[in-house]
Amino acid sequence: MTQALGILEPLSGEHIPPEAITIQGPNYRESLIANGLLSRNRAVLRVLEQSYGSLEALGQLDVYLVEALTGFALWMRRHLGDEHLTCSEFLNDAENNFADIHNEDLCALSYSDASFDLILCNELFEHVRDLDLAFREMARVLRPGGRLIATCPMAFGQQDSIVKARFNEASGHDELLTEAEFHGDPIRPEAGSLVYRIPGWDLIDQLQTAGFSDVVMHHLASWKHGILGSDLPGVLVIEAQR
Repeated sequence: MTQALGILEPLSGEHIPPEAITIQGPNYRESLIANGLLSRNRAVLRVLEQSYGSLEALGQLDVYLVEALTGFALWMRRHLGDEHLTCSEFLNDAENNFADIHNEDLCALSYSDASFDLILCNELFEHVRDLDLAFREMARVLRPGGRLIATCPMAFGQQDSIVKARFNEASGHDELLTEAEFHGDPIRPEAGSLVYRIPGWDLIDQLQTAGFSDVVMHHLASWKHGILGSDLPGVLVIEAQR
């Protein structure tokens, strides 16, 4: 009988014993939790480890994390501190309830050109009204050679994105093209966040058009690091270099 050994957390190198791991459902990408991180979060850490080598090296960079209330945001603040880490949420009409959280719209970032070395963006691309504009904005605020590392749900079996809704600029309202789909949102836990699209492989062309010169899609799967998937055996992580 093989004894369970737990997992080795990427980047930090911390060993997490079996009793500190929870599995909350069959979708391991979202349900395999340890240290407040999901399987897809550990996949991002693994790409960071491969790209930068260590937490110490990462801590020398100016990092923009497009989330502030998640387990991943707490992990990043705990390991990197606040000096070089900027976090935000898209508060929109909820600003009064989160006065201590910085509000940012990916389609209209308030930061100056070339402000960051690294942008981390988890599970947001599907919720952005104008993804092409958001990609241009992220490319704008990255320094030359800077990276965007991200995850999102993928229509990995096809080239074209599945468009589910669009925002009508003239009316100021969303228009549904299919049945409305909502994902969990820490800012709006009851309502959730509307899904505008499930990106396909055209995501790579969109990133290149926006100004990213080198775009790679990593597929990671590792029992050792607690990186497991759902429909895919592992997790897809996007890495795009400015």
